[in-house]
Amino acid sequence: MNSALPGGASFEKTGKVLNRLASCYQKQQKYELAVETYNRSLAEDNNKNTRNAVRECEREKQKFEKESYIDTEKGELHKQKGNELFKEGKWVEAKAEYDEAVRRNPNDAKIFSNRAACLQKLGAHPDALRDLDETIKLEPTFVKAYSRKGMSHMVMKDFNKSLAAYEKGLSLDPNDEGCKQGKQQVTMKIQMSAMGYNEDGTKTQGGAKGDQQQINEAMKDPEIQAIMRDPQMNLLLKRMSEDPKAAQEMITKDPQVANAVQKLMAAGILKMG
Repeated sequence: MNSALPGGASFEKTGKVLNRLASCYQKQQKYELAVETYNRSLAEDNNKNTRNAVRECEREKQKFEKESYIDTEKGELHKQKGNELFKEGKWVEAKAEYDEAVRRNPNDAKIFSNRAACLQKLGAHPDALRDLDETIKLEPTFVKAYSRKGMSHMVMKDFNKSLAAYEKGLSLDPNDEGCKQGKQQVTMKIQMSAMGYNEDGTKTQGGAKGDQQQINEAMKDPEIQAIMRDPQMNLLLKRMSEDPKAAQEMITKDPQVANAVQKLMAAGILKMG
């Protein structure tokens, strides 16, 4: 039961008045005051509508502050400073400048790509890949982003994705040296892995089990997971151990099977011989 407040107003009525006042502040983009007033309203009458209103107001406040902070000229200055620090090998300091550049201009694809290069130097390849995905989202034809994606995936031993990134870059620019050299490197790594060799030419421990890091990364890929669940592929893998000649015929006759086998080899799951 609502208790009466001084002046005869109930908690519920006081909450409604404060709610309306907060809504006015929100429309005026006085977000700090709006959030404070919504919370006062909740203290009087903790209802669902007001809880939803304060969450929405906080989202608007965050968006407003983010957009108000955008300044492309300052973003360019921080990007240039980051580039200078990068050239000096000061990766941590360069990243800090790129972080500020992103906040000032979140629509510049090159800032994300440059920060990704910095993150790669710091060994933070998963973070670099997130930045490169943002780069490509903003500028789908930015070839260098695909080259850098290929490198991060290759370092993480996710050779399928590395090869796909390099090939995408080459489809945009067949003469791009970064993608050409990267594709050669990852193709060689795939071939060595498929034959059971490490990068230094020694045999992998465990033979057919291959590189566990490479396999673990590959098994995160939904496409690889789908291949491994495919009954036809399970039959093929069984035949490869029991009747290699029959298995080879299956691969030769069906391009889809051949493609799946190639992906499993690139993933380190399937070995030659």
